[in-house]
Amino acid sequence: MKRNILLLAAAAGLALTTACNQDKPAAVDAATTPSADTAVVVDNDVSGADTTIYQDQAYRTADQVAADLGYQNDTARVRRLRTTYYTRAQRIGDLDDATDTAGRTATVRQINTDTDTEVRTIVGDDAKYRTYETNRSRYYGDGSTVTTTTTTTETTRRPRRRGPRIVKYENKGGEVKIVYSNGTTVKIDKDGDRKVEYADGTKVKRDADDGKVKIKD
Repeated sequence: MKRNILLLAAAAGLALTTACNQDKPAAVDAATTPSADTAVVVDNDVSGADTTIYQDQAYRTADQVAADLGYQNDTARVRRLRTTYYTRAQRIGDLDDATDTAGRTATVRQINTDTDTEVRTIVGDDAKYRTYETNRSRYYGDGSTVTTTTTTTETTRRPRRRGPRIVKYENKGGEVKIVYSNGTTVKIDKDGDRKVEYADGTKVKRDADDGKVKIKD
């Protein structure tokens, strides 16, 4: 009888130990889950980071356009270009998030037309705008300007695209770092200064105070 009681006690102890061990991973996970100030490796999207992503896309595109057209020191034009491209990035993002994809190609075409119209007004020079038109596909970089596509009925839903895929997003004490799948790395410090390093080694630095842009090959 005494032996049976000991066996039952041992079994109960083992069950308790097992339950504790099952709960341990959850406790450890809760204690070590990265906060907003630690690095988070992501796949296709970063929750709550859309605004930063749109802004980054807008700044990169606007700075490149301004540099190509010789407006990198024209802070007023650069600011307007950034606003224009932020609006475009936001509209494309909203379109990507929509569940109804009917008419997507036409909508993207209209978004690009609206963007081009605004850019033409900002540039205010026909020759420079033609340069912009020549480079447009490079600025957009997502193939969205190609509209001659033959469509067929498909049961598989078309995958969403939002430019290069984000593979890493960090926010440490206000210092933001974004790494894209195409090799581009973006760093934004607490003061808003932005540094972009492209896969080919080109570096673009923008001062948040005066808006000046420096490009280093």
